[in-house]
Amino acid sequence: MKGLAAGFARVLVYLLALLSVTSAVAQYTDPVVINDLGGAQEFARRRQELAKELKTGYLVLFARTVLPEANHYREDNDFFYFTGLADPGAVLVMDVSKGEPIVFEPAQSPRMKQVYGANLLSMTPEAQEKLGYKRVLPIGELDAGLASFLGKETEVWLRLTFPDKADGARVETGRDYAADYAEPYGNPLPGDRAALRKLAERYPAAHQRDATPFIDEMRNIKTAQEIAVLRRNGKLSAEGIKQGITHAHPGMFEYQIEAQADFVFRNGGAQGWAYPAIVGTGDNINTWHYFSDRQQIQANGLVVFDFAADLDHMAMDITRTFNISGKFTPEQAKWYAVDLESQKASIAMLKPGNTYEQVADAGKAVFEKNGIGKQWYGFPGHFVGLATHDVLPTKGPVKAGQVVTVEPIVEFPNEHMHFRVEDTVLVTDNGPEILSSGVPKEMTDVEQLVGTAK
Repeated sequence: MKGLAAGFARVLVYLLALLSVTSAVAQYTDPVVINDLGGAQEFARRRQELAKELKTGYLVLFARTVLPEANHYREDNDFFYFTGLADPGAVLVMDVSKGEPIVFEPAQSPRMKQVYGANLLSMTPEAQEKLGYKRVLPIGELDAGLASFLGKETEVWLRLTFPDKADGARVETGRDYAADYAEPYGNPLPGDRAALRKLAERYPAAHQRDATPFIDEMRNIKTAQEIAVLRRNGKLSAEGIKQGITHAHPGMFEYQIEAQADFVFRNGGAQGWAYPAIVGTGDNINTWHYFSDRQQIQANGLVVFDFAADLDHMAMDITRTFNISGKFTPEQAKWYAVDLESQKASIAMLKPGNTYEQVADAGKAVFEKNGIGKQWYGFPGHFVGLATHDVLPTKGPVKAGQVVTVEPIVEFPNEHMHFRVEDTVLVTDNGPEILSSGVPKEMTDVEQLVGTAK
């Protein structure tokens, strides 16, 4: 029995030592990412800036509650933007007038902490404060806290509109919810809708207000630290696209091109994808968001390659179109040139003092000059940031600090032709900076790149 007791004691000491180590580093919250984006003080600054806009009441933001299937955890964009945390089930509550945050977190058993890693609640007070949080409480105490905050007539600021995600805008999440509503056995309260309803039912005296417009205005203009990450991601994503094109040859499968870029992204430190790869060829080339990537690519076929990395919670978006055999046919070359000319005309207008309507007109004029004006689909692009399709529509004044794609499309479905040249562009006071310039787009350069890895 003495030997058994001694053995148990050694195991217990080992487990306690292990738990003390895991409490120092969170499973999904990444201090490197926080530092890349400006450190704990930057996230505190964001909360203070938002508080100045909201003025009174309480801000409540929810983290995701469900881990993704067979993929890396990526936090809710708005929760991450104001906390830097990536902790499933967490809730941020902030007294707007004081700017003081409280984070509520799921309590972890020792076994859960050992297996999955510590969340913020399981970390030491010193580690919590280093990440910028002096008050971290168990999620079981959330309603006791809310009862004192919201059990009276006051304003509670929430994201009442839809969340966005790495590969989808707020309105696209809204369409996902609509699909659930329409499905007879779907979730009647998908995503964050259940939390919003419960708050309204439990605290009827509080006036629910939508913080989304204030959040979106902040997120639309990128900070210096976000711009630095986006520049890194532009280079990394461009290198991945180049890698895919250099390995392209007739007879390979679409997923093999995807795999070449994916290796570059992950090997370069990306946490994941900004969106699933689009490698469209043949009958699938006119499906704008074709994600299957399972077809074999025939000789002389066009390839639309649209793929980018997710780095430090910041997305990127790049597309190149090429002929798998390395040379555009005369007909293909004609329309590729039109698409590229249209893209360049729009990019040239991305300067403060212009409007996005003027940017669109410049690109459309090239289509009209070439007799395909009816193909124009509106401004050829969207903002990029925490989401690939980031917040706010591309309308009104062009502003320094915005990051936007330019991606005009020329296509002829009956001929299985689709041309898309897309870059992600930073607007500066000195004009446009193409973040994805590391991958060629001039026709002869693209042709010379195809298959060179052989």
